[in-house]
Amino acid sequence: MQDFLLIGAASFLGGASLASYFLRARKGRSIARSMHAYRCAHDRLTGWLIAKRILRFPGTCLVSSHRHWVIAEMSALVVLLVLVSGVRSGAGLAQATAVLPVTVFVVASISLRGAARDALRSVQRDLPVACFLMSLLLESGMGASPALAETSASIPEGALSRELRELVRSRSLGLPRGESIERSRGRVPVEEYRLFLNHVLQGERLGIGLSRSLRELSGKMLESQGLRAETIAQQAAVKMLFPLVFFIFPAVFLIILSPVILGLWDRLAG
Repeated sequence: MQDFLLIGAASFLGGASLASYFLRARKGRSIARSMHAYRCAHDRLTGWLIAKRILRFPGTCLVSSHRHWVIAEMSALVVLLVLVSGVRSGAGLAQATAVLPVTVFVVASISLRGAARDALRSVQRDLPVACFLMSLLLESGMGASPALAETSASIPEGALSRELRELVRSRSLGLPRGESIERSRGRVPVEEYRLFLNHVLQGERLGIGLSRSLRELSGKMLESQGLRAETIAQQAAVKMLFPLVFFIFPAVFLIILSPVILGLWDRLAG
């Protein structure tokens, strides 16, 4: 009887939710609008968690968060199904349901942390190209704001292009230059990007040669990336030492010495 009630309650709630969803879609609320509302709701949730400093790791605002929330919610659903299959009472079902928010938050935090780290790396990777392209546009006679907009549209799609588009959009809405740049500096905690924004702000305020300074900054960042790549390549040899000594060398020695070992074993046995 308890199993019937548990399964029946879950089936009833799931069926009622699906029926309500399809009835709303039939009345005019399409699936596309529902998905848009779903994404907006999760983006607002991410923004609230960042504002409350619950998600404290840097670069989270550069990530489109709804995909990671979907992963977390599907993982929580799997955990719920596993826990429900092992309990036989209403109290156990209540405890399994209480685990869901914790599972969603933990999985979403881990996923968002990795995506934010990748987004910051993509900013460092694409920033030298953006600096060089913007310097070329300025040398061709284009203004700073149109050059920034063209740069955001021309560089590869990623975290940097989205952030530059947000910077251009905030300026087009009438936000002061200093405030828009300060907001962008807070969203992207990358030292190279902050230097880029400082060059842009000083070039607009003081009228200095922005194109030349951006070209020099691009060269310095490319040189820094080259040194970083050399450091990573040198560390790779050290990291490969452990699997080489404990896994690869013993396997090679066994393959080479196995005929000798087997021959000695046969002689000793005979």
